[in-house]
Amino acid sequence: MLIWIFAPSEQATPEQSTNLKPTLSADPTPVAASSVNPNPSNDLSDEQARIDLYKRVGPAVVSIDTEVAGESSQEVTQEALGSGFLVDDQGHIATNNHVIEGATRIFVTFSDGRQVPATLRGADQDNDIAVIKVEAEEVSSIAPMVFGNSREVQVGQDTIAIGNPFGLQNTMTLGIVSAVEGRSLPGRTLANGGQFRISRIIQTDAAINPGNSGGPLLNSNGEVIGINTAIRVSDPTAAPAFAGVGYAVPANTVKIIVEDLIKTGKHDSAYLGVSMLTISAQLAEELKLPVNQGALVTNVVVDGPADQAGIRLGTNSIQVEGAELIIDSDIVTAFNGERIRSSDDLIAHINDSRVGDKVNLTIIRDDQEQTVEVILGARP
Repeated sequence: MLIWIFAPSEQATPEQSTNLKPTLSADPTPVAASSVNPNPSNDLSDEQARIDLYKRVGPAVVSIDTEVAGESSQEVTQEALGSGFLVDDQGHIATNNHVIEGATRIFVTFSDGRQVPATLRGADQDNDIAVIKVEAEEVSSIAPMVFGNSREVQVGQDTIAIGNPFGLQNTMTLGIVSAVEGRSLPGRTLANGGQFRISRIIQTDAAINPGNSGGPLLNSNGEVIGINTAIRVSDPTAAPAFAGVGYAVPANTVKIIVEDLIKTGKHDSAYLGVSMLTISAQLAEELKLPVNQGALVTNVVVDGPADQAGIRLGTNSIQVEGAELIIDSDIVTAFNGERIRSSDDLIAHINDSRVGDKVNLTIIRDDQEQTVEVILGARP
C-alpha cells in the first residue's frame, strides 16, 4: 500500500550504514564510443556550477533541533532534527510547522557548527509552514535565500535539495521536477465540511529523507522554488525512507505565508467559498459542457465570498457513480486573466492571494462568458 506521509523530524540516533559491494559482470561489455561525452568540458562546467552554488547558498541552510516536554515538568521526551533556511538579514528562518510543533525549546545549528537558541515567530498549520528567529548578529555574515517564482517551474528542470537527512548536516542532493499539475496534499477539514488542500505541490525525485523537512528545494540558479515537506513511502509500518517521490510546498505560497508570519506572527489563508470539479475533455463531452477545461462549481458556501459575488450553483443534476452532480453551474475559466485548467489551478491562485484581495473570475454561465469580481475572505 502506498501512503503520503510528512517527511518526519528525525529522532537523534547514531548513523546507521549498510555495507554494499558492487556487482561486477563476469563478461563486461566494452563501452560504445557513442556513449562517451564528446565534450566533457560541459560536464565539468555543470559540476563547477553545482559546487559554486552549494558554497553560495549552503550557509543559509540550518539544522533545527527541538525539545519536547514529557509528562513531568523536568522530563524531555524527544529531541528531533529538521531543516530550515534563512530568509532575511534579521535572523528569520523558514521551516515546516511539523518540525517545531509542540517544541518547548528550539536550537539552530549553522554550517560552521555554531548552535544557538531560536524562538518561534509564528506557524501556519494548514500549509505546514513556520518561521523561527535567531538574533540578527548570528547571521550577519550569511546571505539569505532568495525566492524564485514557482509558477515558472516546469517538468524536467533541475532541482537541488539541501538539508539534514538523518541528521547528516548540509547534505545536497540533485534531481528534476517530476510533476506539478494535479499534485496536492490534503489538509484539515474546514468548518463547512470541505477539506483544505495544498495545491500545485512540486513533485521531485531529488532524494528527500527524514530530517530534510523544512529545507529548501532550489532551481539551478539557487532560488527557492519550494520547501520540502513530504515523501511517499511504500510500507507504512517501516521506518520512513525516500522512495523516489518527494514533495515541496511551492515558493509563491511559502513566500506569502512567511511574510505574514514575520510581520504579525500569523497567516490567514484566502478563501473563495466553493467546491469544484476539474473539467476534462472526456467529462466535457459526456456532460455536454461548453468548454473542455476549467473548474465546475459543485457547491457554493452560503454567505461566502463567492456567494456574495454572485457565483451561481446550477439546478440541473445527473447521477454519476451513485453521486449527484450538478451540471449547469458556473465554470471558472480564468483568474485575473490567467487561464484555469483545473480545480487545482484555481486553488493555487487562491493560496497565492491574500485575504481582502479583489480578484476577477472569468466564468461561463448559460454558455456565455462573463467576469465576476470577488473579494476573497478568510478561511473559516
